[in-house]
Amino acid sequence: MHIFDEATRLDTLSREEGKARFGGAAHPGFKNMIGPYGGWSAAMMARSIIEAGEPDMRLVSLTTEFLQAPGEEAVELQASCDRKGKNTQFWSADLSTSASGAICNKALGILTKPRETVEWTEGERPDAPPPEACERFPLPMEWTKTVEMRAAVNLPFKETGSTQSVAWVRLDPDRPLDPVGLVALADTPTPRVFYIIGKPDLIATVSMSVYLHATSEDYAAVGTDYLLVEATGVRGGNGIFDQHARMWSRDGRLLATTQQIVNYRSKG
Repeated sequence: MHIFDEATRLDTLSREEGKARFGGAAHPGFKNMIGPYGGWSAAMMARSIIEAGEPDMRLVSLTTEFLQAPGEEAVELQASCDRKGKNTQFWSADLSTSASGAICNKALGILTKPRETVEWTEGERPDAPPPEACERFPLPMEWTKTVEMRAAVNLPFKETGSTQSVAWVRLDPDRPLDPVGLVALADTPTPRVFYIIGKPDLIATVSMSVYLHATSEDYAAVGTDYLLVEATGVRGGNGIFDQHARMWSRDGRLLATTQQIVNYRSKG
């Protein structure tokens, strides 16, 4: 079993129409500076909603709120359907520690039924050197051993004055892309403030939204290949900055768009 699937595995504790409860655990392979990697938490929320939902529905939106770090312990997840329409379902979920019952993450997810409609994509994949020509940048956190990142434009930890960056990302070892993996990789952009101050510092993501545009054909076409993530931050100040990103396949398919609001304390 791939380490990512092991880390996001859920055991069904109870299930009924429009509601399910699962058990899981924080994985040491996805440890961050404080608690688990945020992409792991969001991926757990995504998996709980997907597994609780109907098999012919697909996840198209997930907003995760990071209340507190769950720590290295068993967790429970509850997912419930707030409204079920013909083609769209609205779900809410939470992740809590099994020992204390304290809620650590909350999420809102939307499942839809695929159907034929007019299609378009605004913009194009940015130009960037291929991933094979970019060096993998190591970070002293366990999760970066499984989440591979190769900076292509605007290297992190350099005081450039611009928060625009482009990087190639994927799971390592190879794992075929799916909605849960795409959600996890949405949290890979280096925090924007690091490009302003030229060094790492403590930050905390408050909320992350991921909009999944990828179809089953897109996932199959990407397979285990790299994704290109372009990111920017529009404004930072008063302890908060935003982050916006678009995630592309190598052949130019727009797979997801994502945004965050992040707490920081650096004064320069």
